[in-house]
Amino acid sequence: MSQSSYLRVCKSCGADFAKSVKACPHCGKKIQSGMPLILIIGIGCLALVATLAIPIKSVQSDDMKMIATATVDQVNAAELATVLNNKKSHNDPIAQNRVKEVTGKIVQWDLEVFVCTKSADVYLTVTKPTAGAPGTLLKVYPLNDQQKKYLATIKAGNRITVKGKISGIQQGRIKIDPALII
Repeated sequence: MSQSSYLRVCKSCGADFAKSVKACPHCGKKIQSGMPLILIIGIGCLALVATLAIPIKSVQSDDMKMIATATVDQVNAAELATVLNNKKSHNDPIAQNRVKEVTGKIVQWDLEVFVCTKSADVYLTVTKPTAGAPGTLLKVYPLNDQQKKYLATIKAGNRITVKGKISGIQQGRIKIDPALII
């Protein structure tokens, strides 16, 4: 390594000195490490990321109002279940095309819950694939405290009727986001 990698230049007097020294040995000026600036920048970046990661309630509210008042599209859940409940459906071009056809459609389905967990203001719910409906991944947004209490107590095997927008497929399951309890 060169000698310059171990040296620092004093901003006050311009003399070289070792990086390990806390003050310039020539003029006595205390040397700032730059760590507070790095910490401030890091905290600012974290705050920005956190702000962008938090869902905006007004957008959610608008989406939920749209779903609540939207007309239900005719999507045959049993036919979709036949196509998607196959373990190899994620690679099947017929299944992929069928998912593209139904993405963006508003559906109202009665589904059997496999698991339901709370994450912030949304309940992430996985439903069991059956002959009458494909397995789904739901993002259920409760509209009131009664719905929150219901979702907090829901168990595997319970049935849930939801109305929501199909937003694609993930891990062989239909994603419905947003979804509302009916």
